Amino acid sequence: MQVSRQEADPAWNVAVVIAANAAVTIGLWLRHGGLGNLAAPGGLLTATGQLTGLLGAYAALVGILLMSRIGWLERAIGFDRLALWHRWTGFATVWLLVAHTVFITWGYAVGDRRSIAAQLGDFIRHYPDVLMAIVGLGLLVGIGVMSARAARARLSRETWYALHLYAYVAVTLGFAHQLAVGTDFSSDRVARVWWVALYAAVLAAILAWRVGRPIAFNLRHQLRVHAVQPEAAGVVSIYVTGRNLDATGAEPGQFFLWRFVTPWGWWKAHPFSLSAAPRPNLLRITVKALGDDTARMAHVRPGTRVLAEGPYGTFTVRRRRHRRVVLIAGGIGITPLRALLDELPRGTGDVTLLYRVVNEDDVAFRKELDAFAAQRGVEVRVLVGAEIGDDRTDQLGVPALRKLVPDLIQRDVYVCGPPAMVDAVRGRLRRLHIPDNQIHFERFAY
Repeated sequence: MQVSRQEADPAWNVAVVIAANAAVTIGLWLRHGGLGNLAAPGGLLTATGQLTGLLGAYAALVGILLMSRIGWLERAIGFDRLALWHRWTGFATVWLLVAHTVFITWGYAVGDRRSIAAQLGDFIRHYPDVLMAIVGLGLLVGIGVMSARAARARLSRETWYALHLYAYVAVTLGFAHQLAVGTDFSSDRVARVWWVALYAAVLAAILAWRVGRPIAFNLRHQLRVHAVQPEAAGVVSIYVTGRNLDATGAEPGQFFLWRFVTPWGWWKAHPFSLSAAPRPNLLRITVKALGDDTARMAHVRPGTRVLAEGPYGTFTVRRRRHRRVVLIAGGIGITPLRALLDELPRGTGDVTLLYRVVNEDDVAFRKELDAFAAQRGVEVRVLVGAEIGDDRTDQLGVPALRKLVPDLIQRDVYVCGPPAMVDAVRGRLRRLHIPDNQIHFERFAY
């Protein structure tokens, strides 16, 4: 979600805290003589290796913490932006720890007047837990390679998620190495307490938010499939009932991670937005058949147990700055926008929905949208045509947007759809001089 930097953006506060703790990490290294041996043979190389190792370990903890699904952090910053930070922090972790391995080995080799290969062998034979650390680094490098866009595109979401679980193993192996040979642990009690506290805080966050909170949520609400209703070609709505659903804190526009307790689905979490405002005893999601799992969901039986985590996301009316709103949907991206319609103002001309579909058969919620138009004055425009195209001729191009919504500059714009469409529309809105704090979007992958 984009927010003006002129506003009090919580992301800046979080970034300051992260940077401040990194500075403390560097300060502790300086405190116990990190610069003392620079003049010795290989001293600069060794110091560089020490510092990159400490920062790499710190970056690994930050990356894990960003994806610990801490409720207040996610609400303040947004799941999508946290995911982006996590991605780049992960790459920084890999590069820092690779640099640590190279420079520390090189520095010791120069100091001891031996080859790098001989020095590496000496580390493995005589230094505690170095082999474990090398295995951990190998795991992190593998995860980094698999997270590159080209590789990520070839992996299923489940495979990618399973690979990321090895990051916990890698960090644990690295911590054992740090305990055994890290100068921060062997010669400085303050630094030792600092690092143990960092690891303990991250572990506590994981246990509380990624384990404890989902267990408590599902025990409390006891979710089950109530009904499945066709909406369009290959699209179904799944109604989920449960206890005290008004206490979930969910808002229109947010999403949950859903698991259907079936032989094919109990171990796979899928992010689906609510497609209607939550009711005290009913939630609704809408799913398009885009793969084996989503195709099976059309046939899930009433009474099937459902496990959910959430709610997540900041794609809500809370970020709205103007009374008038434009909703721009592409395909199944209509789902959170349909939910937003339940909370947006009633009044002719206040809300315009531009709904892009390839074919007429792809239109979901047709009766509901007609009712919004007739009863609440929502202007619904279904744009039938090919995928996003040339700016000058596309139905969501700059000339078309200017014509469809002449007062666009005075409205908030919510955009949801395929990533390429969202990126294209965002660029066009900026060319129309729509401020970033009036453009709202959210994505689940980078």
